[in-house]
Amino acid sequence: MSNKDIINDFPSLEDSLNAIENLKDSDFPIYNSEKYPKKEDYINEVYSIIQKEFKISPPNLLLPTKCKDFNFNLYRVREYSTFTDVEMFSEYSYPPINLTKMGRCNFPEKPVFYCSNNPITSLFETIRDDNFKDKMYCISKWNVNNTEETLIFENYLRSELPSDNEFKVFKEMLDEKIEETFEGELSQNKKKGLIKYLEFIDTKFIDDNDYSVSSSIAFRSLFPKHNMGTDILMYPSKQTMQKGVNMAINPNFVDNYMNANRFYIIKIIRREQNKGLFEISFINYGTVSNRKIMWNKIKDNDLKFEDFIIEDFGQSFYKTITKK
Repeated sequence: MSNKDIINDFPSLEDSLNAIENLKDSDFPIYNSEKYPKKEDYINEVYSIIQKEFKISPPNLLLPTKCKDFNFNLYRVREYSTFTDVEMFSEYSYPPINLTKMGRCNFPEKPVFYCSNNPITSLFETIRDDNFKDKMYCISKWNVNNTEETLIFENYLRSELPSDNEFKVFKEMLDEKIEETFEGELSQNKKKGLIKYLEFIDTKFIDDNDYSVSSSIAFRSLFPKHNMGTDILMYPSKQTMQKGVNMAINPNFVDNYMNANRFYIIKIIRREQNKGLFEISFINYGTVSNRKIMWNKIKDNDLKFEDFIIEDFGQSFYKTITKK
């Protein structure tokens, strides 16, 4: 099938609006490993429901970029009591296969690496409605290696987002990205239809409370059968009312192109979820030296610690913390 034939199958704006309306009344099955021993069978069933209305699978609008240009600090949070060996780097990464539960971007026993570019977002995502009193947490800071290798980036930021989401620009760039991907061959009507389709997919992804449909959508991006799978998938953070973003990263990319370089053990004094704020007490911190995690107690006037906090989290974050 030629590219022209594929484009001819794209929904018009009216087709997409009708499809969305019809899918509002559709019941998507809930994933159950006993009913679906092969997760691919479940994923195919989900997509058959979507494609019955839209006629085509949603295209992946990929953004290849150099690893060295993806220069965000990435933060991952874990409750400290769940660690077995705090000296092992693997404890701070994605969970072992046999301990992996269902998540927004993954099926059981199919781990991904969840993180955010904002430590506050990672804290909200980890703590959620839990009672954080008398608990300690570890914030690990990660970076993508500074190499010329290409990574594949994708985002699900195509539905409406709050004005203070710093990545709202991806939504604003969607029209331009579609033009580039399809070399200007889509009519304006089909382009509007495709945008509505993508908005529907992103909304379905973030509104899915049992993760069955959302994990199916993410699986096709992160674990395709071809070799152009997404390495880093960015999507809105539901716990921050979509003001922040999360990332789901393919474990093979983490193992080959990422490293953790600092660790912070903290207690949370209080939080104000509506304002996106935490009052945090730092207990100690870890640095990496010769592939070993070196733990340090925080001293009075610990200038090295204060420099790390400003470097890793920024001046505004530093102003909100206390030290034990």
